[in-house]
Amino acid sequence: MTNERALDGVTVLDATQILAGPFCTMHMSDMGANVIKVEKPGGGDDTRRIGPPFINGESAAFLQLNRNKRSIVLDLRAEKGKEAFKRLAEKSDVLIENGRPGSMDRLGLGYPDISALNPAIVYCSISGFGLTGPYATRPGFDLIAQGMSGQMAINGELGGAPLKVGVPIADLNAGMFALHAIEAAFICRLRTGKGQHVETSLLEAGLAYTVWESAFYFATGEIPPRIGSTHRLIAPYQSFATKDGHMNVGAANQNNWVRLANAIGRSDLLEDSRFDSNASRLENVTALREQLIQHAGIGNLFAQWW
Repeated sequence: MTNERALDGVTVLDATQILAGPFCTMHMSDMGANVIKVEKPGGGDDTRRIGPPFINGESAAFLQLNRNKRSIVLDLRAEKGKEAFKRLAEKSDVLIENGRPGSMDRLGLGYPDISALNPAIVYCSISGFGLTGPYATRPGFDLIAQGMSGQMAINGELGGAPLKVGVPIADLNAGMFALHAIEAAFICRLRTGKGQHVETSLLEAGLAYTVWESAFYFATGEIPPRIGSTHRLIAPYQSFATKDGHMNVGAANQNNWVRLANAIGRSDLLEDSRFDSNASRLENVTALREQLIQHAGIGNLFAQWW
């Protein structure tokens, strides 16, 4: 066993704030990277002011996302700040930024400028809507990306209002995609000695998680409806009320379905043609739910069995 971590010896210049970028570099710092966080004058990363809760005057959210990092304040609009940033970039393996597309180029700190100083650097850009296209210059927020990606349209109860996912999933997924791209580019650099410019966006990160829904749309041409806690492709697979709270019940294949019906004393359901396959159970999901909760109900049965 070794105490060495995967990214020991790797230096990351982190010119990001709020969530997607810091979430990416948080993982890199956890893996041993030397992360140098560049913050703006006049208060630094906006996450420093997000709260409560605060711990000894520090935002708990900021501490969570920026653990194991070292911070420096640089005014990138001032010549001295730019020069200091370039000196750091020359000695870095990775640079990650999440300004509006074009902002780093206007400062003379875009990929062409930095790669001229350090051809081996892996330069990552995170934006709201990508580096090109009609929405490229728009600012990006998780809530907007969730709405535009369709995630809110499919989240919530049938007939209810659209709901955002409880966690900032577009931001977080953008950070993970950035990490994946950086590591892939870094592996390529180990072979070739050359860096790359990689990028992702909040909108793409939101769209990427509509796996079942995109398949549904392209197969049927229909916009998938909101389905509450049920599953788009499997039944039964949802939460049920019990006498002491809710319980998640998932029969992800035919064998699970048989075991479930027997476990709750409803082996008669196995003889019902409406429920003899996953496809038929999906077609009759409302009737299936009613059957599972009647006659003392799945809630009471599960509460006793559990």
